[in-house]
Amino acid sequence: MESNKRYQTSISSVDFQQTLESLGYKLIDCGDHWRTQALYRNGDNNTAVKIYKNTGVWMDFVENKGCQPFQSLIKATASVRNEDYQSIISKINSGTVEKYVKKETIEMEKIYPIESLDKLFPNYKYYEKKNISEKTQKFFDVGLAGVGKMYRRMVFPIFNEHNQIIGFSGRKVDEDNNYPKWKHIGRRNNWVYPAFNTKTGVNQAIEAEKEVILVESIGDALGLYEQNIKNVLVIFGLCVNNNIINYLTSKQIRRIYICTNNDENSSENRGHIAAIKNYLKLSKYFDLENLCIKMPPKAYNDFGDAHLENFPLKDWCCESVNQDKQLGKILNFVEENKSCFTKKEIQISLVLSNERS
Repeated sequence: MESNKRYQTSISSVDFQQTLESLGYKLIDCGDHWRTQALYRNGDNNTAVKIYKNTGVWMDFVENKGCQPFQSLIKATASVRNEDYQSIISKINSGTVEKYVKKETIEMEKIYPIESLDKLFPNYKYYEKKNISEKTQKFFDVGLAGVGKMYRRMVFPIFNEHNQIIGFSGRKVDEDNNYPKWKHIGRRNNWVYPAFNTKTGVNQAIEAEKEVILVESIGDALGLYEQNIKNVLVIFGLCVNNNIINYLTSKQIRRIYICTNNDENSSENRGHIAAIKNYLKLSKYFDLENLCIKMPPKAYNDFGDAHLENFPLKDWCCESVNQDKQLGKILNFVEENKSCFTKKEIQISLVLSNERS
């Protein structure tokens, strides 16, 4: 059993806030933590970074490198701003930050009662404005939360293979606040969604088609589903989790389409980089002939946007991809942008390159 790793600090939350704001961070107060943008990589998403008030521990949901101590955030930011890291640290409480390993625990998946869904209002107007029918929304068991942690969000229950609810994903309906667009309750790294929501028929569609489309968010899945493309799984961000891989290896899958968002207009095309990272990860478990990166229709950021504009997504599905040519482009991109990839990912690309030659 692996022990849990935690970070601790004696620096106060006041020191955290003052230091961060002096570096240019605009902090959004979210109760026990702040949300802000990743200034150290010129990020433009103002909720991409989460910083806990009591410890300063932070995480970047885009880079997905896990929890890190407060000092590492300051060091990365100071480097980009050409400021002296030691000078900044010396001005705040110099309590030490330690990483410690202890406290062995067994974490059990929390199961939520099916009666939880009775608290959701059958209000479908938000997604109807996005051209998603009430019929489709009912298949996904979505409803509007009027109380609790998901207040003013369209809430989707997450089921496991035993038809038990193991979490919720909520999309905010108010666009004029600074809270994150999506909020998740439960261990999303375990989710295989919406395969186990029996109403959707997604599991049957994947088995029948022997193909699966991996997308970033539920909004993408709804747009495709509304156009009768049901063989879709949501990865809830930029990284395919191990449970999805386990699920796919149990099926006779002949094609996996990696379909992260088009982020060409951002300072960094995170969707394209994430697609390549997932391709490299999946290449350890599937033959290359089974893998294909296929971004949403070029004029659109994602499938939700494409569906809203009535783009015929069946036509997109029929477009072929030259996989050998694509592999060459992937390997060249990794070679030219090594700073975007881990050592392990670079090693995988080298192996693929040697096998190709």
